[in-house]
Amino acid sequence: MTMFIRTAATVLLLAGAYPALAADLARGQRLYNLHCASCHGITGIPIMPETPNLSMREGMSQPDVVIMQSLKMGKKNKPPFFGRLNDQELLDVIQYTRTLR
Repeated sequence: MTMFIRTAATVLLLAGAYPALAADLARGQRLYNLHCASCHGITGIPIMPETPNLSMREGMSQPDVVIMQSLKMGKKNKPPFFGRLNDQELLDVIQYTRTLR
């Protein structure tokens, strides 16, 4: 329960910190192609089993800060990106994935 409370508090704090940051979709696309396309596919249609279909918006209904935390920590087969991509780069990737159809 304590971990849940800490995570929820972090998400709420971060939620107020990031809305003002403008996304760079070109950088998001470049980073997506470099780090994400090998599993999620260049168009968001997954290549790897059990990978969300980003072209169908799977997993994208959450707020950016929740998705960003998941990207940082990793999940199942997804590697953690903590220390590899900074917060702005992660937000750029998230915003780019929201354009996939």
